[in-house]
Amino acid sequence: MASLLLKRRQGHALRYLLLEMATHQRAATTLAGFQTIDGEMVSYIAGEQAIRSGTAVLIGGLLVGTVLPQFDNY
Repeated sequence: MASLLLKRRQGHALRYLLLEMATHQRAATTLAGFQTIDGEMVSYIAGEQAIRSGTAVLIGGLLVGTVLPQFDNY
């Protein structure tokens, strides 16, 4: 019975590790741009300009605010 519990714990640990690796990989690939709260992608340059101008902010990794269309060329 102890070996079954150990295997179960290893299985949970493996799932958490895979989830964490997937999260890190997803975060690394989104450095090319910002994701908005409605799921759209905005280029890094347009997002930076919106943040610097004060029309948008980053909340939990999501770009929230207004991105002006003339800057968005993603």
